[in-house]
Parts: sequence; C-alpha cells; structure tokens
Amino acid sequence: MPSLITFVLIYGGVLIAIYQIYRLYSEQIVADPQAHAPDVAPDVRQLSALARESARTGASAGLAQAVTRVFGRDIDPRLVLAAFGEGGEGRQARALLRRRERLVCDGTLRVRHLPGWQTQPPRRDLRGGLLAITIVSCLLAIFLGGLSVFTIGYEVPAGPLAWMNSEVVLMLLIYTLIGVIHLVARLDGYLHDLYQIGRLNRQLRAASVDG
Repeated sequence: MPSLITFVLIYGGVLIAIYQIYRLYSEQIVADPQAHAPDVAPDVRQLSALARESARTGASAGLAQAVTRVFGRDIDPRLVLAAFGEGGEGRQARALLRRRERLVCDGTLRVRHLPGWQTQPPRRDLRGGLLAITIVSCLLAIFLGGLSVFTIGYEVPAGPLAWMNSEVVLMLLIYTLIGVIHLVARLDGYLHDLYQIGRLNRQLRAASVDG
C-alpha cells in the first residue's frame, strides 16, 4: 500500500508539472490572467477612461487626482498617461498597477525589491531563459516519472545511480522540480512586469528628449 500511494503521488506530481507549463504558456502567450483581477480591474477602467478624456479634451485635473490616489505623489504622471493613453488595455498599464507599491520615483524610476534594496527596472527581457528552465524542469519530472516504472522491472545496479531504485527519492525529486517551476514562474511574472515598466519609462524619456 505505501508503494501504491507513492506511485500515485509520483504521477500526480508529473501531471502537476505538465499543468504548470500549460498555465505558464497561457499567461505568457495567450492572455494575462491578472488583467481582470479584483485589485487591478477597477483602476484600469478608471485610469483608461480619464486618460482618453485627457487626450481628447486636454483636461488633466481628474487624471492627476486619480494618479495621486492610485500611485501616490511621487510617480511621474506622464508615465501613467503613457501607459493608459491607448486605453490601458496593454500589459504595460497592468504591470504598472500591479507593481505600483514597489516603484520609487525620485528623479529616476527605481524598483524597491526589499527594504534597502533598490535597482533600476531590468533592461533585458529574461522571459525566454526562464521559460527554458521551466520546460527543462518539467521534462526532468516526466523522465523521473517514467524512471519509476522502468525500475519496477529493471533494477539499477548498486552504485552512484542506485537512488533511481527508490520511488520515494524519485517522488521527492519530482516535487522539488514542481517547486522550482512554481518559483521560476513567479519570478518570470515579476521580472517581466518590471521590464515592461522600464521599457515604458525609457520610451517616455526618449520622447521627451526628441521633443
């Protein structure tokens, strides 16, 4: 019975790893799952409407008040207007809202990761590399799941690879890989938001210089 439970956990873990890859793909390619999150959607709609009104009529008082309420007094209003100027339906606008509490604007835009640790937004998009890590981790989980079946009939000789004969070890490795996939996916979402914000800020600064 313990072995049966272990095998169920092994294949449950493999399915979880595959689902995590599917979910990550959906978040990156198909749609932004946080686009209509309860803590973001109302501000997206309000700021989008005010940005359109400001662009159409030139009235900025309502937008300035909304920016102060949502982001505080330190944020550059031009950054918010640039993000929401096209209706606020893009990833840059939602990224700005999701990470608003981490943004520090004191002449330059910086990100507060932890107390006492601030950096500029990343200039490179690391999404491709992080996605590769998650895919490799998922493939390893599938391999370990298959290995658990292989070692039922063909025991690996004693030696450096003898751990392959233990379904408990294989199960623990699979769930470790699941944890890796989850953490990398969270890191990907965080860094990609910061990359979008940094790109928006650089575009705004370049437009100001050209103007």
